[in-house]
Amino acid sequence: MSGGYMGRWLHVDLTTGAIRVHPLDERDAQRFIGGSGLAARLIGREVAAGPDPFGPENPLIFTTGPLAGTPAPTSNRFTAAARSPLTLLWGEGDCGGRWGSALKAAGFDAALISGQAAAPVYLHIENGEAELRDASDLWGVDTYELDLGAPTVCIGPAGERLVRYASIMHDGRAGRAVGRTGLGAVMGAKRLKAIVAKGSERPGVARPGVLREVVRAIIGDIVEAMQGYRANGTAGGVQNYERLGNLPLKNWRQGSWPEGAARITGSRMSETILVGHYACAGCPIGCGREVAIESGPHAGVRGGGPEYETAAALGSLCLIDDLEALAHMNEVCNRLGLDTISAGGVLAMAMEARERGIWPEGPAWGDGEAAVRLLEQIGRREGEMPTLLGEGVRRMAEAWGVLAREFAIHIKGLELPMHDPRVYVSQAIGYATSTRGACHLQAFCHFYERLGRAPALGIPEPLPREAAEGKGRMVAILQNLMALFDSLKLCKFLLLGSFQPEHLVEWANAVTGWDCDLAEWLRTGERICNLRRAINARLGASRADDILPMRLLVHRRGEGGAPDNLAPFGQMLADYYAARRWSEFGLPTPELLRELDLGEYADWVPA
Repeated sequence: MSGGYMGRWLHVDLTTGAIRVHPLDERDAQRFIGGSGLAARLIGREVAAGPDPFGPENPLIFTTGPLAGTPAPTSNRFTAAARSPLTLLWGEGDCGGRWGSALKAAGFDAALISGQAAAPVYLHIENGEAELRDASDLWGVDTYELDLGAPTVCIGPAGERLVRYASIMHDGRAGRAVGRTGLGAVMGAKRLKAIVAKGSERPGVARPGVLREVVRAIIGDIVEAMQGYRANGTAGGVQNYERLGNLPLKNWRQGSWPEGAARITGSRMSETILVGHYACAGCPIGCGREVAIESGPHAGVRGGGPEYETAAALGSLCLIDDLEALAHMNEVCNRLGLDTISAGGVLAMAMEARERGIWPEGPAWGDGEAAVRLLEQIGRREGEMPTLLGEGVRRMAEAWGVLAREFAIHIKGLELPMHDPRVYVSQAIGYATSTRGACHLQAFCHFYERLGRAPALGIPEPLPREAAEGKGRMVAILQNLMALFDSLKLCKFLLLGSFQPEHLVEWANAVTGWDCDLAEWLRTGERICNLRRAINARLGASRADDILPMRLLVHRRGEGGAPDNLAPFGQMLADYYAARRWSEFGLPTPELLRELDLGEYADWVPA
């Protein structure tokens, strides 16, 4: 087996209790790498058959990548994937922390969970062995209190109660999360409380000397470039993004909020409630924040502090500028296991519903105390309206009627992350075409309209953020690159330094022992993107789903940074499909799938 792999994956059937170990196919590793790509390969057929997301037929998989558990910096990551209960399409999430390398230390590259347990269980994996253990006493325990003595992924009460945007949590109070697409609810439906991984095995590195050399050549520049993230975390960008017009405000309706942004930014956190830092295993950046509140209505809050997406979703999107309330909301989400991005989208929609008279008893704009209480109710499904809010904004709009659809901000059922596509317009195409629904990370394209350069990809300088030209092609290429990050399991924050695609190739070849050039690696990324798109095609998605919410297509911000911008959406989407070589329906053709060595999936799309 190539370097970086353990060469085995685990299959656990919760219905029967059967546990089987399978060899990892070398050809699968070469075609799909690991992480997101391997997940699509190993469960693609079952997911594409359209199982009930809450039924036993919906498999859930956890995958690492060849770089996880090696000395490659920032590689301690893993993927979880299944059919999403929120979008009903391909669902996946990515997480750092310590569990990725722990699964490999336990002897496996992946763990596939099928079936449904009769009563709560957790899975214990150690040194090539696995067993199911009773979790009846753990059911209902929140993710901060759960302690199984080794690296663990788990769900909280929100996952147990099938909130459709429930997270899979990791690292206890650090609050690491597989946040997006509701995979915590899939675990809850399976009555799987947690998975523990521990062991003493280690993946081999094919060329350890080469890996040391190529890491040493770039790591100093990366650490230097990321000093701001270490000092103030990702939330340090809140004020600058507000100035640029990128920070979403008042459910995407408002254009400027400088005083409020100043009160919830990372530097303000550092001055007031910050008590420590933390990093994922093997990470030299250390963007994690630890906060504590000693007095006042939010006394007792202690753990992972809000990062940018959380500060924006639970803060600016709802016009909440009380940092301590925001930290408390973040802790509620982490303890109960709620995706903070979707939770913020739901809260903002609820606040607008109050304003429009649809739900007069809902929370008011800026009311952090009411938001804390409502999140507790949503996570525990307490009451009729909080139960509805636990379904996500698309289903809220279906229940509230036609008017509510105008302010249900989602793509394919997934609430938007916190970057405005009217300001960095490539994000419009990145969001619309992302396989899992609205996602800024499957393309990471807004960075290349601001600061990013990648000459090897044909991006020698940042592209003008308001222009359409070149954006469709750029998004397609960057999605291929990000599929590699998500499959090798590297943190994309590397790109915020001087890390280039050529460095990724050097690191990956050194670990695996392969000798692929950048073009070959990018073709693998293209293969993974097309397989995920084919899975969604089998699940009923098409060009009609590649669209922005109307509010972001036709309504300008009106003030602040870039007040008059609108994304030139139609032109960019047409250019994107052309770059992808997809049909007029936005689907891979059978010929393209065969060209990408995906011929076995050619019958999944119309000829």
